[in-house]
Amino acid sequence: MASFGEVLAYFKNNEEAENIVPLADDSDLMNGLVAWKSVVITLKKADECPYMDDASKWKWLWEHVQFNEQEFGIVAGVKGQDVGRLIDRLIGLRLIYPDGTINKLAKQYLQMMILSKIRPVKSRPSVKAENSSEKTS
Repeated sequence: MASFGEVLAYFKNNEEAENIVPLADDSDLMNGLVAWKSVVITLKKADECPYMDDASKWKWLWEHVQFNEQEFGIVAGVKGQDVGRLIDRLIGLRLIYPDGTINKLAKQYLQMMILSKIRPVKSRPSVKAENSSEKTS
């Protein structure tokens, strides 16, 4: 059996890169990641995790936290009826953690996307073909 912190650390140390693929085409997921970092999480008292399989451990973690879904939805910019679905997707893809942090790979992707939008695109210098004014010997 393991404590809440140990189970959480297990998942953070075993992230899978393919979980971030849906971020590429989903602005709601991206906004959800940004919003998740502002959510106030309350941990419920948790005994040792009695489960061995990953799916049950993951579910157990989430059963031991509380947060205001409505506030999350407002910050994420989603309609009230879509908040639960967005949270379920973020949790299901393991993009967010029940301690208020986000998946490291998703965070890197998010930062890369933000930087690509705020950095000016540098134009490449044009490559000139042969200079026709040069003499050949």
